[in-house]
Amino acid sequence: MEPILQKVVPTDTTVSNTVPGMVLPLSATDVMVDNLKKRVAALEEKLSDAVIFRDYLQLAPYIPGPPVPGGPQALYDRACSADNVTIKQWFDIWLDHVAKNKKRFGDFEKMSVMQDYAASALQPVIVAGSGPSLKKNVKALAAERGNIKVVSCLHNFAFFEDNGVNADYYVNLDAGDVTISEMSQGGREPEPHYWERTKDRTLVTAITGHPDLINRWKGRVLFYNVIAPTPEYIHRLKEITKFNVTYSVGGNSLGACLYHAKAILGGCPIAYVGADFCFGYNKKFHSWDSPYDKQFSGLMKAVDIYGMPVWTWPSYFNFKCFFDFLACGGQGNQPGQYYNCTEGGILGAYNEGNIVQIKQESLAAFLWSYNLHKRIPELLSRDEANYQFLY
Repeated sequence: MEPILQKVVPTDTTVSNTVPGMVLPLSATDVMVDNLKKRVAALEEKLSDAVIFRDYLQLAPYIPGPPVPGGPQALYDRACSADNVTIKQWFDIWLDHVAKNKKRFGDFEKMSVMQDYAASALQPVIVAGSGPSLKKNVKALAAERGNIKVVSCLHNFAFFEDNGVNADYYVNLDAGDVTISEMSQGGREPEPHYWERTKDRTLVTAITGHPDLINRWKGRVLFYNVIAPTPEYIHRLKEITKFNVTYSVGGNSLGACLYHAKAILGGCPIAYVGADFCFGYNKKFHSWDSPYDKQFSGLMKAVDIYGMPVWTWPSYFNFKCFFDFLACGGQGNQPGQYYNCTEGGILGAYNEGNIVQIKQESLAAFLWSYNLHKRIPELLSRDEANYQFLY
């Protein structure tokens, strides 16, 4: 005789007010298990935001550089390993979009990103990705930042608008129509609400961007070029336009954000937020529920900045390699100043420690250090005759 399927109530009476060890029907037990899973998920959510992790950033071990055979160049080679597949898939679509956008807007030079050249020269700039750690910093981003600009991936639009974050630039790289639906993804309002909000925002987009996305944007639009590194593509592109303000992006939107912030605006240092390049501990890929959460397959293991194992897709690990390569100087051996204020994720992280070329720091500490001078007038205005040190 087959045994009756049954489950036993855990002896932890905090889970339920039933008697420990009492056998329940499967359906009732499943409800309890479901509730337990929800509590565990809530605990994991709190764990990912735990203050202890922020404190650990001050103690995290640093290493001289990426401990990989072949050095930084090997990171670049890995980052470009899937280029041929991408080019083959999008070749004709990119050129078609360039032609349509030129027909609609005319000479790209008149709407070039160079209009804002050096707008943040010698000033810090925050570059915002769309990773699951972004929720940790959204309040700080919405607060007074002084003259520190935010250059954000377009995917953050609804999340930022709902949370009062006024990004100075929203950057689009992708040519797919998915960019249109992602505009309102993670938002609390209907889709038309967010398109209306674009009237006060600036879109920085590749000339290969989807025409429907660019046409629906009601605010300012600035163009940049991005090329496929093949002679045939460059030849075909020049037949359509000679616009040559070209970004090196590493195949991802955050790369376009970085290029805009660093090369065009002149920002230095660069502070990353939301640059996880992996799933969070709660298996979320963004700071909101998204279709990507359901694609938890085809993954590889990586180590995050706290030395904890996390899951990511090989393509996103390649993106991480690209940014690590840039931090080590890139193709021109021009290292910059980079802070990773993501407070999570795999940027700059290896089993041996975090590379010294990317300083791991909380966004709160970064903003505090660049706005410390603002305390002087308040301190001097006090009635007390006490002499006070700022730090």
